[in-house]
Amino acid sequence: MALPMKNWTVAALIAAALVLILPLWCAGVPAMPDYPARLAGFYLIGGMRSSFYTVQWAAVPNLAAETLVPLLARAMPPETAVRIFLSAAVAMWVAGPALIHRALYGRVGQMPLIAAAFAYNINFMWGFFNYYFSTGLCLIVFAAWIASAGWRRVLRLLIFAFATIVLYFSHVLGAALFLFLVACYEASAKSFSWRRPFIEPAILAAPVAVLFFLQMNGTGGKIEFDLAGTFLRRIESIVQMRFQEPAYPVLAALGIFLAAGFWRSFLTIHRRMRAAVALLWLGAFLVPEIAMGGWGLHLRFPAVAAALLFAASEISLPRQAAAFAGALVLAVLGWLSISLTANWRAFDRSVAEFRQALRATPHGIRLMTAIDADHMDDMPKALYWHLGEFAIIDRDDATTLMFTTEGQHIVKADPAVARHSAQTANEGSPPDLAYLRALSAGDDSLPKIHEDLQYMLHFECYYDAAVLIHISGIPHDVPAALKIRHRGSFFSLYDVMKPAGCSTISAIRP
Repeated sequence: MALPMKNWTVAALIAAALVLILPLWCAGVPAMPDYPARLAGFYLIGGMRSSFYTVQWAAVPNLAAETLVPLLARAMPPETAVRIFLSAAVAMWVAGPALIHRALYGRVGQMPLIAAAFAYNINFMWGFFNYYFSTGLCLIVFAAWIASAGWRRVLRLLIFAFATIVLYFSHVLGAALFLFLVACYEASAKSFSWRRPFIEPAILAAPVAVLFFLQMNGTGGKIEFDLAGTFLRRIESIVQMRFQEPAYPVLAALGIFLAAGFWRSFLTIHRRMRAAVALLWLGAFLVPEIAMGGWGLHLRFPAVAAALLFAASEISLPRQAAAFAGALVLAVLGWLSISLTANWRAFDRSVAEFRQALRATPHGIRLMTAIDADHMDDMPKALYWHLGEFAIIDRDDATTLMFTTEGQHIVKADPAVARHSAQTANEGSPPDLAYLRALSAGDDSLPKIHEDLQYMLHFECYYDAAVLIHISGIPHDVPAALKIRHRGSFFSLYDVMKPAGCSTISAIRP
C-alpha cells in the first residue's frame, strides 16, 4: 500500500534542518577555509576602523553576506550574525528541494528528505557564503515560479524579475541558475510556445544582464579546464563530512539507490524537469575550474544538480518502508552533524591558540602566511590559508590574502598594501616554505613564483611578520630574515628582519 502524504514528511524535514544547523551553534569558529577572511570583511563593512582597508560599495554580484551579516551585526556580535546567516542558508537548502517537489506533485514526498544531505556540500565546507546562500534561495524562488503558473502574466514577470535581481546581487551564479531552470522547465511544457522558454526568461534576465555588462571591468581573467583531473573531486563535492573529507558511504548508498530505482522503475523524474536535470548534470562535469576571475567553478554545480534530481523525483513506498527510510535518513544526517561538530570544535581550539599568540605582536603590522608542506600530516593545507586574516580583526593588521579582488569584493586595500597582496584566484593561496626560500633569494624562475607569487618577491621589505603553518614537527631551512617570536602547537610566528637595500627595492616596485 502506498504511503499517502502525511505531516511526518514536513516534520522530518524540519528535524533535518535543525540537525544540520546544529554544528554552527556548537563551535566558535567553523573549519571553513574562507571563514576568517569573510569575518574580517564583515567587521570592516560594519564600521571597524582599519589602517589598511576601506569599504567601497559597488554593484558587485556577490553581496548576500556583505549586506545581511553587517545588518544583523548592529544588534549582535558579527560571529552570531554569521551563524544566523549560515543557518538560514542551510535551511533553504533543505526547504528548497521540498518546495520544488510540492510544486511539481502537489505534496511533499519522501525524496526531498534525502536531498537534505546535499546541504553539507563542498561549497558550505569551503565557506563560499554568497554562492551557497544564493543557490539555496534560487531553489525556493524556482519552486515559487512553478507554483505561480496560474498568476497573471505581467504580475508574475514583475515579481520574478525583481527576485532575479535579488539573486544576482546575492551571487551572479544564483541568478544564472534560476534563469536556466526557468528556461528548461518552460521548454518542457506539453504545448510548445516560443514565449515560454525564450521570451519570458529573457524578460526576467534583462535587468540583470544590463547590470552585469555595466559592472564588467575586464577582471574576467583566464579560463582553465582540467576535466579529467577534477572528475572525482566534482563527485566528492556533493556530500562532505567535513572539509575535504567526502561522505563516501552516503555517496555510494545514494548511487546504488538511484541505479536500482531507475532500473526497477520505482523512481521517476517529473517530465518537465528531465531536461533541466540532465543539462545541469552535464554542465556540472564540463564547467571550467577558473572563470570570471574566480576559482572553484567546477565545485559549484554537482550538489545543486543532486538536490534538483531528488526534488524532481517521485517514489512510492509502503508505509512501514517509508517510515524506516525516513528514520534512516535522519540517522545519517545526525551522524554527519555530530562528525562535523567534533571536527569544528577541535579546529576552534586551534584558532583560539593562534589568536592568543597574536596578542604578543604589535598592532598595525603587515602579516604574511606560509605553509610548511612537509609537516602538514594529513591535514588539508587550504584549511589554514586564511588563518592570518584574524589579525585584521584582532590587531588592525594587513595580510597577503584578504579578499579584495576588484569586481568581486567591496573591501579595498590601500594601494601600498594591494601591490603586495593577492589580487586574483591564482594568487589566492600562500606559498609553501620551499617557495618562501626562493622568494627570499629573489628567485622567480620557478613556474609557481613566476605565474602566481610575483607580488611576494622581496617580501622582507614589505612585511613585518609571518605565520608559518606546520601541523607536525619543527620547520627547517626557514629564510634567515625570519626571526622566531612564538612557537605554537601547529604554527610559528616570526618577525621579518628587513635586509639592507629595501629602500632601493621599494622605489622600483610597481
